[in-house]
Amino acid sequence: MIYRLVLLLSLFGFWKLVKRDNSMRDGISPTLWIPTLWVMIVSSRPLSMWAGFGGGSSTMEGSPLDALFYFVLIIAAFVVLSRRGLNWSLVISQNWPVFLFYGYLLISVLWANSTPVSFKRWVKEFGNIVILLVILTEENPQQALRAVFVRCAYLLLPLSVIFIRWFPSLGRFYSSHGGGGEFVGVTTQKNNLGALVLVCGLIILWDWREQEPSRKMRTQKWIHGGLLLMGLYLFYMCNSVTSMVCFGVGAVIIAATRLRFLRQRLRLLGVLVLAAALSFWAFDQMFGLKEEVIEGLGRDMTFTGRTDVWRELLNLKTDPMFGVGFMSFWDDMQYRSKLPNWVAFSAHNGYVEEYITGGWVGIFLLVLMLIAVGFRINKRLMWDGDYGIVRFAIFPVTLIANFSESYFAYMSPIGFLFLLAAIGYAPGFVNQSNEALATDQDPESQAEDVINLHAAPTLRSHVR
Repeated sequence: MIYRLVLLLSLFGFWKLVKRDNSMRDGISPTLWIPTLWVMIVSSRPLSMWAGFGGGSSTMEGSPLDALFYFVLIIAAFVVLSRRGLNWSLVISQNWPVFLFYGYLLISVLWANSTPVSFKRWVKEFGNIVILLVILTEENPQQALRAVFVRCAYLLLPLSVIFIRWFPSLGRFYSSHGGGGEFVGVTTQKNNLGALVLVCGLIILWDWREQEPSRKMRTQKWIHGGLLLMGLYLFYMCNSVTSMVCFGVGAVIIAATRLRFLRQRLRLLGVLVLAAALSFWAFDQMFGLKEEVIEGLGRDMTFTGRTDVWRELLNLKTDPMFGVGFMSFWDDMQYRSKLPNWVAFSAHNGYVEEYITGGWVGIFLLVLMLIAVGFRINKRLMWDGDYGIVRFAIFPVTLIANFSESYFAYMSPIGFLFLLAAIGYAPGFVNQSNEALATDQDPESQAEDVINLHAAPTLRSHVR
């Protein structure tokens, strides 16, 4: 009985915290619940698992309830964007590497083992872009972005602790591959719990820094501090090393830019991070540094058996040029029958997963997208203030996370956050709403200048 009372109190606390949070954020609308619900489900469990009904009889069939949920949210997002007058052609032209990558994934459904199933999965994945544009077309998109992930943290982090401690049938899982126990919280797998804490933790850290020094905000800082401590506890429980390392990298980048030396030379941040990566590689070649670091994190050089998975997958010799088609490999018995039963339904590597899905063409377009996004984010560092720093931090975090899990074009909170950082702005909406800024600037600069005008006071001080 007391456990159920704790659960009810946590839900009541979520409602009160969201109500308080809304009162302190300007420029967000009720339509923000569309991306909030989307991120909550993507970051935790499918709706059919929460409801206890509506699941499909096979992975190919999928869940009718989940399909309906995603379809309704995508349609609602399209309606919102239409009413806001989003200029799709401008969004696509300014983010052409992202749309080129997703366009190729769409074409790849034609040679998938089941084109209709692959197409439905592509629509759901592309829905991430539609949903995130709702955030970016809010009056104050940066406040909206923070509000979405803070709301998720208010609900999902306490629920994860409650599930693990008092509802073990919901918060713990025994793997069919080895029978080991895992703490999963509100998710379905320990690394998914790590990904949830990672994305919420980075945004909470950003939101914490943006808060003004007032009595009301001081209470908010304590709340955010409590959430961060809760996240560290969940990191410890789930033992997701990749997510912990990524959170450390992101937090160091965000914190380091408070130093005057870096704050005045933000354009050098990309060079410094690249230099640090190359230095690590050089020391590793000379002294075997990587092995010591990995063993220090409690792992071995097989990355908990991941290298064995990669070897088995690459030995299948799928189509090297075009791959097997978008998200169709794990349902294709022609390949599945050749794999050992200890290989789960994931390559545990975003780059290997993309090679299997789209071949070398897919890898080329993925690398092209990553290079273009990296240059674009680095270019805007001087003008985006803390928003640009967080976008920059998300970039290496995504690159690192995909070495041990599959997040590129895969329904996940890390994939969603990466797309948010990659696109960054919704220029069509901004330009139509602020015609007074029609100058000789390129459309992207016009759009971003308008958004900077709507930013929080602390951000505007950094821009100056």
